[in-house]
Amino acid sequence: MGGKAWKSSEKHSGKYPIQFVGAGPGDPDLITVKGRSLLKEADVIVYTGSLVPKAVLGQTQAEIHNSAGMHLEEIISLMVDAFEAGKRVVRLHTGDPSLYSAIAEQIALLRQHSIPYNVVPGVTAGFAASAALGCELTLPERVQTVIISRVTGRTPVPEKESLETLSRIRASLILYLSVARIRQVTKELLAGYPSNTPVAVVEKATWPDERIITGTLEDIATKVEEAGIRKTAVILVGEALEGIRDIKDAASKLYDKGFSHGFRQGVSPEETLVATFSPSSQGEKGKGYIVYLGEKGKRLANSIKAGLEEDVELIPYGKLKGENVLGAKWNQMAWIIFIGACQIAVRTIAPHISSKYTDPAVVAVDESGKNVVCLLSGHIGGGNELATKVANILGARPVITTQSDIMGLPALDLWARANHLVPISKDSLKELQARFRDEGRLRIFLQPFVTAPKLPKGFTLVDNELDADVIIGPFLSQTNASHHQLITRNIHLGTGCHKGYSPELLRRHACQFLRHHGIQPLAVKSVCTLDKKSTEPAIVELARYLEAELKSFPPEELNKVPVKEASEAVMKAVGTGAVSEPAALLCSGKGDVIVEKQKYDGCTFSLAANEVELTNNQQE
Repeated sequence: MGGKAWKSSEKHSGKYPIQFVGAGPGDPDLITVKGRSLLKEADVIVYTGSLVPKAVLGQTQAEIHNSAGMHLEEIISLMVDAFEAGKRVVRLHTGDPSLYSAIAEQIALLRQHSIPYNVVPGVTAGFAASAALGCELTLPERVQTVIISRVTGRTPVPEKESLETLSRIRASLILYLSVARIRQVTKELLAGYPSNTPVAVVEKATWPDERIITGTLEDIATKVEEAGIRKTAVILVGEALEGIRDIKDAASKLYDKGFSHGFRQGVSPEETLVATFSPSSQGEKGKGYIVYLGEKGKRLANSIKAGLEEDVELIPYGKLKGENVLGAKWNQMAWIIFIGACQIAVRTIAPHISSKYTDPAVVAVDESGKNVVCLLSGHIGGGNELATKVANILGARPVITTQSDIMGLPALDLWARANHLVPISKDSLKELQARFRDEGRLRIFLQPFVTAPKLPKGFTLVDNELDADVIIGPFLSQTNASHHQLITRNIHLGTGCHKGYSPELLRRHACQFLRHHGIQPLAVKSVCTLDKKSTEPAIVELARYLEAELKSFPPEELNKVPVKEASEAVMKAVGTGAVSEPAALLCSGKGDVIVEKQKYDGCTFSLAANEVELTNNQQE
């Protein structure tokens, strides 16, 4: 009966040790081979309720017991009786039995009965969460310690292990059983960690409905509360998580419109930060529309159309509503002008409003042509500019209500966009704009490779990052202003890899390389390589992941660039002695190599940067 896993006890001949098995975090495929074999051969399985998916139990003829409604003595009595009857018993726990599983008290009682046992490890949720984030918790020269703990609650934590005490080490931190007290967690951790320390909350790691919320110690509590996460989640904290913010804050990928899975093909990322803050992103919109009521409104609409001298379509209000023109064309409209009361316009557009970064500009003109009011997308959508233009055509009064315009301050979002600056997050830009409006100034620190001969009104240069409200540049920062960074896209990542290289592995190495050298991944403008490698799936995928241009060069161009270390083997294989370093330098124009070639497992990386000169203009 059974194999090695079910060795009979010497003391109880013919009987089998109780097997404590770690089921893993949820994904049925993450249980160990040994654990699955034990389940398959078991006669009795006692599992920990709803936190173990039914799929983990697999196809078994065993007698199955859910221990969720049982107390300790009932569980032990059940296992002892099965053992004495010569049955093979598996006590199935979530994650890894060595963490927060309460196996110690069960084992103590089994020992009292002189019943043998084995413990089979499993994947714990904290490490599954780290894998879901694609991050490494230990980084050379930055953090080499990982702490697993929990916040004090109904079950107290020893005072010497309080989160305030642990926070002063600034290790990578994994917290279990704590998400319901997220505000207490952040308050205690701020005793030692900076407020901009990255945090990730992973709910139901590896389950089909896994959710990931990311942020900093300053804002994660609000995000988690808004997401309604109260249980079955782990919290990860520490600078090793900086890479989780390299491209996008990771909201649940299951429902992300850009994420493809078996039931849906993903769509293009219309609202990625890079695309949103590209000066050309609004240029892809279609024509403008003028909506009117009655003959008087139609005459006014024709006057506006004649004065604008651009592609404009006139639509009577009845057709707009009856044929659902807005629902069908909202995302393709460049702008809309309503001739009539503001109230009608507001009620009409309300169901379609999504984001100021993608919504068309909306302007309302009263039927007498006296007032032109910008209702939507005043800055990035161009609504303020359109209102002013229409007012000039009609000899009317433009009504602009955006506070920066009222105060005579530059529009920060337009300025960032015109200079190809990408904010860490849209929320950070909103916070900066609010501070700018409230204080009338912003203190700016420019990182290397960024110059600004003349800055907009209200911007003041400072010499120290610690004195800054906002940091502009391509490098990671550990100051309180880092979560208000505007990132320049002036880094060029040179790379080469073996044929058939794993895309996931190349991406992981690239992110590790960028973090190690203090580069914001959003700062990567181009991924550069040899022309023969331009179709290599791993390199193509890396460029897509970084939302960067993929550029390639023939061997003869790469050979013109002097490098310190050329490879004879590479020269024989592809006709050039080096790939990543000269490719990065060529992409940068007359820039500088900031990191020479570094070898990883089967791939190489280099970095070059070109200087960025910020303009004073709000339009490109």
